[in-house]
Amino acid sequence: MTKVALISSFLLVGFLAKAQEFQGKADYFSKRIFSKKLEVNKAAGENEMSPEMEKAFQDAIKSASEKQYTLSFNKSECLYEEQEQLEKPEAANGGFSISVAFSGEGKKYLNLKDKICIEEADIFGKEFLIVEPLEKPNWKLLNETKKIGDYNCLKAELVVQVTEKQKTEYEEFLKKEAVKPALFKMDEPKDKVIMAWYTPEIPVSFGPNKYWGLPGLILEINEEETIILCSKVTLSNKEKSKIKVPSTGEKVTQKKFDEIQKKKTDSMKNEDGVIIFER
Repeated sequence: MTKVALISSFLLVGFLAKAQEFQGKADYFSKRIFSKKLEVNKAAGENEMSPEMEKAFQDAIKSASEKQYTLSFNKSECLYEEQEQLEKPEAANGGFSISVAFSGEGKKYLNLKDKICIEEADIFGKEFLIVEPLEKPNWKLLNETKKIGDYNCLKAELVVQVTEKQKTEYEEFLKKEAVKPALFKMDEPKDKVIMAWYTPEIPVSFGPNKYWGLPGLILEINEEETIILCSKVTLSNKEKSKIKVPSTGEKVTQKKFDEIQKKKTDSMKNEDGVIIFER
C-alpha cells in the first residue's frame, strides 16, 4: 500500500484539531478480492462458457473492480467521488477479448449539521438525487490497533443487516431459476460484517463510501470481498474551500428510487428475464 500520510507530527495534528476550521482530502483505492471465482451455471445449456472464455471473463471482472476515489471533508460535511481513469485494456485470451465495466458510482454527500445524505444515481440515463436522513451506524469499538502510514489507528466493527430489497430480489431469482437456469448463480443474501480502521489523529467523523460515525477519519474498510484503502491524506487549516453539494437530478427517497428502477428494468425484460436494449 502506498504510504499514507503526510503529516506525522502530533503537534501539527493537535494544532489542526484545535483550529476553528480545517479541511482535507483523502485518496482511496478500492478493489475486490475474490475468494472464489464467479460460478457459471453449467445447467444453462447453450449459454455455457468455454474454459478460455470463463478465465478471460474472470480476469476482466477483477480488473473492472479496481477504482479510485477522493473524499473531500471538513468537520461538518464531506463529498466522496470516483476519480476519472483511462479506459482499461480488454482482457484477452485465446485470440479473443472480453471487456467488463461496472457503472460508475455517483457522488455521495454527507452533512452532519443538517443530518442529511445526498447521493447521485441514474436509471438508464435519467439522473436522480437520493436524499435520506443520516442515521448513525451502530459501530462496535474494538481494542485492536495498527499503524497505517504515519497514523495510529483503532479497529471498529459494524453489522449491516440484509435489506428487504435484497430478500425480494433473491426470491424473484429463485422463481425464475426454477423455470429456466440462469447463466450465473445468485448467492443468498446474508448479514455483512464491516471492519474499519480509523485514526483519532484526524478528528472528523467521515470515511469512504457512506461509512461514517467513528471518532476519527476512516482509513481502511473491509467489506467482505471488497477492500478500500487510503493511499494519501492532505490536511489544511487555510481558508475553507466550499464542498459542492450534488444538485443535478430529480430528488427522491431511496425507496422511491428502488421502485422506479424496478419498474423500468421490468419493462425492458423479455420473457426470459433478459434486459433488451433498443437502439
